[in-house]
Amino acid sequence: MRFNHLILLFCLFGTRLSAQINLNDSIVSAHIIQVDLGVGAPFGDMADRFGVHALVGGGYQYKTDENWLWGVNGAFIYGSVVRVDSILNNLRNDAGFILGLDGLQYDPILWESGVNFKAEVGKITNIWGINPNSGLAFTGGVGFLQHRIWIYIDEAAVPQLAPTYRKGYDRLSNGIMLNQYIGYYLFSNKYFVNFRGGIEIQEAFTQNRRSLNYDTGLPDDEMRFDMLVNLKLTWNLPIFEQPRSKFYTH
Repeated sequence: MRFNHLILLFCLFGTRLSAQINLNDSIVSAHIIQVDLGVGAPFGDMADRFGVHALVGGGYQYKTDENWLWGVNGAFIYGSVVRVDSILNNLRNDAGFILGLDGLQYDPILWESGVNFKAEVGKITNIWGINPNSGLAFTGGVGFLQHRIWIYIDEAAVPQLAPTYRKGYDRLSNGIMLNQYIGYYLFSNKYFVNFRGGIEIQEAFTQNRRSLNYDTGLPDDEMRFDMLVNLKLTWNLPIFEQPRSKFYTH
């Protein structure tokens, strides 16, 4: 409830402030809270491990009165396509199941689970701009990517996949990430009609952070090249600043 009240107050304050500013007149600086939704596909080494994924995240950007963008952004990554389901073969019986302490057979569910965050800088151009604050934008940044295989099973019945032992199978990998984004920013005098949509490309240099993979009995310390291409739609919640007064002298 407190969070909902804060969001409501933020929106009311932003609506009142925005009503005093005409975005068609000039470029206005703003503090922007962002809520992201998207879908994407992996490439490089990551494509050998996962398939199509969804992402949800958010961030903060500051837009200057020259349409420069500075900010931070992060997202959680989820996917149901795991292509390395053989990692648990050493625990499965001939029928492909894992035998539990209760004598029942279990089939674990494998999911992709990941997270990324980054700092970025960019600019809104006047290409296709419907007003001085809108247009095609380009940003770039650097950050961090982490992903692993999430194993879901009744750990009380299958203690060989309790959290401590899952680490030997989950292929936890992370590393430095580069990020590029191209998309369209739309800012309007209607407070709730402020969006961006575009394509995000990420390249990460990651490494397995587990000392040993239990299914192979071997360490895996090779450098990986993981790449993601994401389609993102973002709701921008801006608080616009008053334009600076202009003084003219003769």
